[in-house]
Amino acid sequence: MNWQEHLDPQQWEAVSHISGPAIVLAGAGSGKTRVLTYRIAYLLSQGVSPHQILALTFTNKAADTMRQRIAQLIGNAALMVRMGTFHSIFAQWLRRELNGVPVSRNFTIYDEDDSRALIRAILKEMGHDTKRAPTIRSIISRWKNEGISWQKVQPHSTTIERIAAQVYERYDARLRAAQALDFDDLLLETERLFLREPAILEQYQTRYQHILVDEYQDTNPLQYRILRLLASKHRNLFVVGDDAQSIYRFRGADIRNFRYLERDFAPVKIIRLEQNYRSTPQILSLANNLLRHSQELYKKELFTRNASGPEPLIHTGCLNAREEALFVVNKIREEMARYHLSYRDFAILYRTNAYSRAFEEELRAARIPYRLIGAISFYQREEVKHFLAFLRFILNPDDEQALLRIIAVRGAGIGESTIEKLTKLAEAQRVSLWQILPLAAKEMKGAPQRALEAFYVRMLRFREKLLPLPLTEQVALALEESGLLEYYREAENGRERIDNLQAVVASAKDFILQVGEGASLREFLERVALVSATDDPKEGAPDAVWLSTVHGVKGLEFHTVFVVGVIEGYFPHSYAHEEGMEALEEERRIFYVALTRAMRHLYILQPQYDTRHGGAQPAIPSRFLQEIKPAESSKTRPALIGRLRAPVVSAPSGMTWAFPPEEAAPPSEILPGRRVQHTHFGYGQVLSREENGAAGIVEVLFDTYGKKKLDLRHAKFRVLS
Repeated sequence: MNWQEHLDPQQWEAVSHISGPAIVLAGAGSGKTRVLTYRIAYLLSQGVSPHQILALTFTNKAADTMRQRIAQLIGNAALMVRMGTFHSIFAQWLRRELNGVPVSRNFTIYDEDDSRALIRAILKEMGHDTKRAPTIRSIISRWKNEGISWQKVQPHSTTIERIAAQVYERYDARLRAAQALDFDDLLLETERLFLREPAILEQYQTRYQHILVDEYQDTNPLQYRILRLLASKHRNLFVVGDDAQSIYRFRGADIRNFRYLERDFAPVKIIRLEQNYRSTPQILSLANNLLRHSQELYKKELFTRNASGPEPLIHTGCLNAREEALFVVNKIREEMARYHLSYRDFAILYRTNAYSRAFEEELRAARIPYRLIGAISFYQREEVKHFLAFLRFILNPDDEQALLRIIAVRGAGIGESTIEKLTKLAEAQRVSLWQILPLAAKEMKGAPQRALEAFYVRMLRFREKLLPLPLTEQVALALEESGLLEYYREAENGRERIDNLQAVVASAKDFILQVGEGASLREFLERVALVSATDDPKEGAPDAVWLSTVHGVKGLEFHTVFVVGVIEGYFPHSYAHEEGMEALEEERRIFYVALTRAMRHLYILQPQYDTRHGGAQPAIPSRFLQEIKPAESSKTRPALIGRLRAPVVSAPSGMTWAFPPEEAAPPSEILPGRRVQHTHFGYGQVLSREENGAAGIVEVLFDTYGKKKLDLRHAKFRVLS
């Protein structure tokens, strides 16, 4: 096969790079998946054994797509290549290698919902606000990804981190008692295993001679450390990604992983994929202009041989989000008639989900079908989670979150006070809830005792009956025995919920067709637990306009894209003003991803008024509008576009929201009781100040935005009195 015929020169350079470390900087729309696919096929054609290749992805869909394409190029050898997501591959290794530290090989995988539920329970037991659970989970996740165990957490000055440290210890103990690992543990315990057992690490180093990584810009520090361990012997680490599309910092992704790899594996071959196969030259011109303002990216310049298209349109004629939505509706109708498009060819992109309301309402009023990306996924629906809890219990009765779900729907007579007693007993004895049930029943009296005894016997028989059965019989009979069909028969949307329950049975049958008759319940549940929301493909989606945050459409492309709400506070997000340059750099990358989703037509909408907090405050145009330097715009007001800094915009009260940097007061002058002006939030009064070893944290009551806590290392104030 003449490989070069199917690749451009830059792609061929990447594909034919046989040995040594390499970073492939794959610009938007430059054929990243094609390069990975052809490289694996090329390695196989050069005599590399498929068993020596490890390809790590971030979605199951990406792995499946590559496997299919490789098979088309080179045949069934593709089926023997170890290919999958970081979490799925590492989970398989842990099931093979763990010997009881910290859990057995038969561990349950807790998804995000399970983790949050457990943390909420712990917060409630400790007397803290359970609404803090998502934040606490995020902090614990960050610590795990940094390789910090609960024993090594350093003392923190902020209240939320002190609480998180206390929760972390209990959370870890409860996971171990439940014989469970969360998503972060699948990575953390893999690293610990390799460091604890050098012989096991050497076994995997020897086996996998070529390691390939997709979407490298999304890797976190822990994933990089594992890759460094695996590739340190042979150094054949080949990563493909785009630092300009690194937009998952909130999930722990670290753009510095590119530089770390370049440092730790020097010398590293760096290959730039700059030919774009998606967009028009006009769209790429804007994207390139935007990236020139970045301070931390590798230099690259996208180009295309695609036909020229219309100039992207900057529209500033809308007063607010409602008028933006009307403009978008009219443009969709106009383009569908002119270009014979389908609804699925359009995407409306915004920075946060909160911006979608006006667009949903106007699309409904216009009877235009739309698809809201980010809605709850199938396996996260209540009835499905309840059913999966019964299936998880069959394999692991120590699974605390599964047992609590089962009690919620089948534990008649077991109330909150009884559960609290069970939890305290289990913690005191350092055993699981299931193990403490019979002992607790003996210590109680009356109705609670009878309820616990009846529940324990019923679930014992349930498990004994279902455990020996093959997968299809297990799942079908578990649905009947669970009582969920009766539970939801009279519930709101009962028919739909029952259909979803039966769909789980159907999915188990489909799984057997994919894997074979020997497929087990454990394998099925592991596949379900590791399903990613990003695996939802565009192919086969209903003919509907896509309504989504930018994060929700990364990797996709559309004929026409509307980027809406492009004002300061929305895009870039207001949080970026508080967090400093690193956050602003990421906001720029998010905007870049939004622009490069468009194939032919791109509309960027900047409303004149900001209605986030009620009323209508004059909007400050996004700084990114200046950076892209559009060649042509519609109804553009020169006073609002074209300045390097955010302009001074008068609020209804006559105040101004921006001031020259030389007027900013030093942090030492921002004291409680003082009247101040902030560069973004306007006027307010300092309520309190907390020293944190750096510049300090202040709480300010703003006239327009209410209370905000700001870090004085980044926030800029002018003192008024």
